[in-house]
Amino acid sequence: MAATRQAEETRQRILSTALELFHSCSFKGTSVNQIVAEAGITKGALFHHFKGKNELGYAIVDELLAEEIKALWVTPLEGTTDPVTSIREILERMGEEVRRDPEALRRGCPVNNLSQEMSAVDEIFREKLKAVYALWLSALEEAFRAGLAAGTVKEGIDPFGTATVIVALFEGAAGLVKVHREEEFINTLGEALHSMLEGLRP
Repeated sequence: MAATRQAEETRQRILSTALELFHSCSFKGTSVNQIVAEAGITKGALFHHFKGKNELGYAIVDELLAEEIKALWVTPLEGTTDPVTSIREILERMGEEVRRDPEALRRGCPVNNLSQEMSAVDEIFREKLKAVYALWLSALEEAFRAGLAAGTVKEGIDPFGTATVIVALFEGAAGLVKVHREEEFINTLGEALHSMLEGLRP
């Protein structure tokens, strides 16, 4: 049991270390040697758990990034009948996180980063990232359906289309913020997003 637990702890350390490096340095810009050094393990330990860097990347998408989207978006939207307020609260929490960790502005959204870097060149990455986005889109779509039923959003909106626009706006905003790190720009962007969301109310 102790050996099994230690093996799982090593695997999780590899995953979390690799995600940090991929997020900071990109997938292609991170070497296996860097991951091994940062995680404090041997190459043999890494290859015991993963056949190579791509398989490690796939596991990060399936496990860590999917869980991150669930924690950031899916769980907070569960059961809501007022999606506009719920989304605004999510964005406010993200803003607080950025203020605590300004470096997050430079790194951007890890799902978006990997999508831009790997979807065009690796079909497995594309499919796995698409599945992560599907979790996010589904949570938003269900929230807008509940909002329609409760009368908290405008009649006639398309729940899936609106969900898609929200995700596209958020990911586009994450890309802009990587380039424009000035507080004034970020505040202007945040105000515009909030204004757009308020426009979805009846």
